Amino acid sequence: MSFEVPVSLVQFLLPPICFGILLGGFILYVYMYWRYKNSLYFAVAFFAFLGMLFVGSETMILSFGGWLHNRSVSVHFHRLEQVAGLFYLFALPYSLNKLLILNKRWQKINELLAYVGLAYAVIAALCAYLYPDLFISLTKPKSTWMHYEADYGRGQEGILYALRDALLGIYIIYSIIAVITDMIVQRNYKYLLFPSLGFFCAFAGAAIDTLHVHTHVFYDFFPTVYFSRFSLGITLAIVFFMSSVTRMFITYAQELEIAHKIISISEKKYRFLVEGTNDCIISFDANLNITTANRTAYEQLAIIKGKESSTSLYDLLYLPEGESDLSLQIIKEKINMLFAEGKPINLKTQLKSRGTLEPREYNIRIEHITIDDRNEILMKAVSVLDENMLKYVEAEKMRLSIGNYLIAAEEICNRLVLNLPKYVDKQTTSAIKLGLREIIINAIEHGNLNISFEEKSKATNDGNYLEFVLSRQKDPNYKDKKVTIEFLLNSNKVMYKIEDEGNGFNYREIIQKIQNTVDEDMLAHGRGLRMAFNIFDEVKFNKKGNQVLLVKHFTKN
Repeated sequence: MSFEVPVSLVQFLLPPICFGILLGGFILYVYMYWRYKNSLYFAVAFFAFLGMLFVGSETMILSFGGWLHNRSVSVHFHRLEQVAGLFYLFALPYSLNKLLILNKRWQKINELLAYVGLAYAVIAALCAYLYPDLFISLTKPKSTWMHYEADYGRGQEGILYALRDALLGIYIIYSIIAVITDMIVQRNYKYLLFPSLGFFCAFAGAAIDTLHVHTHVFYDFFPTVYFSRFSLGITLAIVFFMSSVTRMFITYAQELEIAHKIISISEKKYRFLVEGTNDCIISFDANLNITTANRTAYEQLAIIKGKESSTSLYDLLYLPEGESDLSLQIIKEKINMLFAEGKPINLKTQLKSRGTLEPREYNIRIEHITIDDRNEILMKAVSVLDENMLKYVEAEKMRLSIGNYLIAAEEICNRLVLNLPKYVDKQTTSAIKLGLREIIINAIEHGNLNISFEEKSKATNDGNYLEFVLSRQKDPNYKDKKVTIEFLLNSNKVMYKIEDEGNGFNYREIIQKIQNTVDEDMLAHGRGLRMAFNIFDEVKFNKKGNQVLLVKHFTKN
């Protein structure tokens, strides 16, 4: 058989060369998507796959149709080639959404174009196999099949093929506009210049091939060389696209390497600061079990290496006998505030020492932190060394006022006994602090909040005492009332005057009942007064019963 234009060597070799290039890119980006799960890499791999189908089919057309002159086989590859070209209508806008930094309007346009392109590609692909004459005819040869040897194995293009070319031209023009717009707006020339050139090559190749179908003339620099311009153009577009994404990946890898170096330096600084400090730094999980602890925490606190995960924050607390329930309730209330509001909390409490389990007082700060998308709780415990300042204290006088919060009572007691260790031992200081706390809590509960002994007993037995107190704290009748504390400290004595804004009580009757009854409920309710009489040398009430004066003498005089 003789043809006016036989298949040239350039025409025959170009598609397999393009196929080899695209195959390498396809394998690379399939691996990158599997490795990093980035949808941009999937888009590149999908683009390369369509390109492989297109130029691979072109290779088969030239082999079976152009070289072996076997139309019956070649025409099926012609159909497969053009079906692959259909799905560029989806791949183009889908890839743009992954590559470009688009506003919501452009994103919606791209999504719409992707859905429309995919819908048309699926419908046309089905028609290509159910009604071939509408797309690529299997029985009617291309009009130039006896003129160009390369067209010998091609079928006649139908209406759906022509519509595909028109849509593809529109999509390519849109892609060029989108890329150039994003490049100018984002000043992203480094990554988008090559894709814009690639899309232009694809558009030029498609336009030249389409015009040749109707005019039999190639309007480019090689009018006499017959080969698929679109095969070359789409290969260049995909290669340029891959080169841009590869360059982006290399840049990100370099930035990641720099970030790792910075993180490494930061970790060294962190370890130096955390491990080199004399403060105890401990992290907890959501259940308040220890996850990590620094060197100081292991040296000072009752934490056993290897058993951290079974040790909770509450296991570290030292709770003296007789006040453990109330102390634990106060701390739990603060922890609940941390979980509810997310704000850091500060408190002063005693923790168990390593080995002896004896109490050691700390100022504690607890807050939420996020590490590698995991929420943890960080505690910093600073040993209280207020004794260093005691040598400068001679006397002090102060007036304080607090609201009706049990936590405030705990905090104020820490301040009220701050300088006592200059004149009394630690055991006496702890006893005075305990007695003050009981009296102040009585002033809040029974004075300002007007909670009767019977109401407290019922709420305690029902297990909802804290909720009951909270409701009273919010009550307009009580929420603005204050407890006022005045104290005087000198080398001879310490005096505390505690006054609430309640209705007062018959303290003589309560004291008499305490002295004359063994009723457990009465003993429980009168514990504060009983402790006050045991701890202080003088306990004096005003007539109304809403003010008490507590005096502790340091000398016999």
